[in-house]
Amino acid sequence: MLARILGPEQYGLFAIGAIVIGFSGFFSDIGLAYGLIQKETVVDRDIRFVFTWQVILGLAVTLAIGLSAEAIATFFGDARAADVVKALAIICLLNALAAPSLNLLKRNLDFRRIQMAQITGFIVGYVFFGIPLALYGSQAWALVVAWLIQATVFLALTYAATRHPLAPLIRYENAKSLSAYGATVLVTNLVNWLINNVDRVIIGRVFSSREIGLYATSYNMLYTPTTSLLGIVQPVFFSAASRSTHNPEVIASSYRALIGAVVVFVLPAFAVIGAIAETFVLALYGPKWHEAVALLRPLALAMPLFLIWGFTTPLLWTGGHASKEFRVQLPIALIWIGACWLAAQQSVEMVAWTVLALFVVRCLVIVGSAIRILKMDILPIWRSVRGGLLIAPLLALLVFSVDALCHDFHPIARLALDALLGALGLMALLRILPWSIGIELAQLLNRILDRTPVKVARHLAFLGRAGKSE
Repeated sequence: MLARILGPEQYGLFAIGAIVIGFSGFFSDIGLAYGLIQKETVVDRDIRFVFTWQVILGLAVTLAIGLSAEAIATFFGDARAADVVKALAIICLLNALAAPSLNLLKRNLDFRRIQMAQITGFIVGYVFFGIPLALYGSQAWALVVAWLIQATVFLALTYAATRHPLAPLIRYENAKSLSAYGATVLVTNLVNWLINNVDRVIIGRVFSSREIGLYATSYNMLYTPTTSLLGIVQPVFFSAASRSTHNPEVIASSYRALIGAVVVFVLPAFAVIGAIAETFVLALYGPKWHEAVALLRPLALAMPLFLIWGFTTPLLWTGGHASKEFRVQLPIALIWIGACWLAAQQSVEMVAWTVLALFVVRCLVIVGSAIRILKMDILPIWRSVRGGLLIAPLLALLVFSVDALCHDFHPIARLALDALLGALGLMALLRILPWSIGIELAQLLNRILDRTPVKVARHLAFLGRAGKSE
């Protein structure tokens, strides 16, 4: 609704501020809070130390952004961005304050409360404030206010769920180990941020606010649900793997199940989105965003690769190779900058296709590193993904053909029909090709089906039997 009301240019103006805050946020959360998940035993002094430095760094970064706002706006070539950046600077402090509570909830695998806090914050910020302000004519400021309110509500709800101690503590006996781990996470996250955002920075520098609005919104349309899924599964996998370091085969089996799930279920979905990009954009965002169709196709195919990378990094972290990810990613980041800059000299669409190619390289490199370090066999991984690699293009072709035949239908009707056909088609292909689900994924699906209603489980039982055909 906000996209339909505001259009690409206002979203582009907001995107400039979002890019800056996304980068600066790493300095207000230097990875200390993430160490609360990894630490074997957490006491009040750990939490007080982390929270104290979160406050200090959050305030420092917020002030630095506010003072640099004019220069940032000049870099992006849009003076209007200065006020947006200044207003959003407070997000760094709010996120820094929320980090200890968030990671304590992740440590306890309390993802229900995390999700409820995120959903509540989103509804209050964007539904209760963002949409009315946009209708009132506040333009990009509707998004700014919505984000500030969302972050405030999230902070309040996560703290209410943990009630951790707030007394300041600048130094204590375990500060060195916690800080060392945090520094490694910070450097790694900064490199990952560079890879994930340099394309938008370059587009914002080379093109107008409209182009960055088209690109950033197309990217976020796909990236947001992907990171939401990753945000749920990655900490669970990280926490579980940390407790199973003595049993590498259990970790490897879980990894193959996760990778198999991405390729069998997620890849076909994004392949279909890429195939029907025009219907997808027109149905959800309206004709103002028609230029985003060309960008959506390559970006959709990049998202499953992002998920696979996200599920792979915990293996390096729990295996004592957190710095390995940084060393692997740094040369990729440098290549990413050069490739995106060259692509931007051609067109925004060329940047999107270049990003897809770079995601392929990044995924292969990080998975290859994990395989070598953890001494996993390639053949079982191939068996986990081969079925999805076949199903994805078949399903995309099927849905694209039906979508083309129904071109005269209203876009929303076409999208509903495509979604139904895609779901039924995927289930049919999995039934026809039972070998497409690997053994580990079949075992995972069986555990899920055991917790679903009997009637539903009966109709989906073939998913759990699929791996047995091998």
